[in-house]
Amino acid sequence: MSGDREDILDNYQEIRKIDVQGMLEIVEDFPNQCIQAVEIAKGTDFSGVSGPFSCLLVQGVGGSGVSGDLVKALVEEALEVPFLVNKRYGTPGFVGESTLVFAVSYSGNTEETLIPLRDILFRGAELICLTSGGQLAAFARQNGKVLIELPGGLQPRAAIGYLFLPLLLSLGELGIFKIEEADLEESLEVLSDMAEALAFRTPARDNQAKKLAALLWGKLPIAYGSEGISGAAALRWKCQFNENSKIPSFWNSFPELNHNETVGWELLKDITRRFALVLLQDKKGRVRNAQRMEITKELVKKQFGLVTAVKARGESPLAQLLSLIYLGDVTSVYLAILNEVDPTPVERIRALKENLARLG
Repeated sequence: MSGDREDILDNYQEIRKIDVQGMLEIVEDFPNQCIQAVEIAKGTDFSGVSGPFSCLLVQGVGGSGVSGDLVKALVEEALEVPFLVNKRYGTPGFVGESTLVFAVSYSGNTEETLIPLRDILFRGAELICLTSGGQLAAFARQNGKVLIELPGGLQPRAAIGYLFLPLLLSLGELGIFKIEEADLEESLEVLSDMAEALAFRTPARDNQAKKLAALLWGKLPIAYGSEGISGAAALRWKCQFNENSKIPSFWNSFPELNHNETVGWELLKDITRRFALVLLQDKKGRVRNAQRMEITKELVKKQFGLVTAVKARGESPLAQLLSLIYLGDVTSVYLAILNEVDPTPVERIRALKENLARLG
């Protein structure tokens, strides 16, 4: 059966019948998006922003807000000040004059991002806005705040390169955390190499994303990573399985999951045999977490219908993180094809927003 499913993923006509809006081509183009994102960051004027700052805060939710989670995973241990991601309507009490806030909304119209903005400015915090337009862009211009303006026309989750890299690289422009140019170059080279390997024209027998999607078909995927980059990537995988593949999915990270979730895999085997555990492995994580991952795999593998591991590519943390994101994104779209569902529309999110709008 796995071979039959892989055959479907080699049939362009069948894919286009399902992927009507072309999400596969968009996620395949991730390396080029990242190249453009670097240029956007380098072309933004940050001269109006001055520190020092006692705290960094990303205000954003969903496909936009996850950019903050990814940046946090890369920089948190190196920073001398806290880095937090706020996904609520409310503003944390510590936000004040020495706080730097990044308001991130790809559409520019996300209410959870917009509602706190006036309070953030009232408290005297510095504000940088990342968006393709909408109310957030207008707010930035009206209040004289730095605007990182992104190309529009995509689903927020499909614009992760545009959202993530300018946010990350802006920290370097502000003297907070600088990504080495060699690491950035390596990351783009890794993505370029992966582009051919994951492209539709590469047959399933040689295509990691197609093979992984075929293995995951009919199962509920659980993504596990470790603290830091692979843990953040696991969150991204979960979200992409939800929105692209239209299936439930869950994630967690070591070492925390060993203190609760590991025990939760003891019972309900008739249910969990329909689950697939995907272990995301990076090369720079703590040895102790790698040991925990191997031990945990042996403890719980009989509970799952499938246990498999995915290794990050590259040497720098940035390259490894981007490689995991790229593979997960493409896999989620191929899984949508196997599920015979268009990966682009998110009808329940649209319906939720319409109902909220009616309530005023």
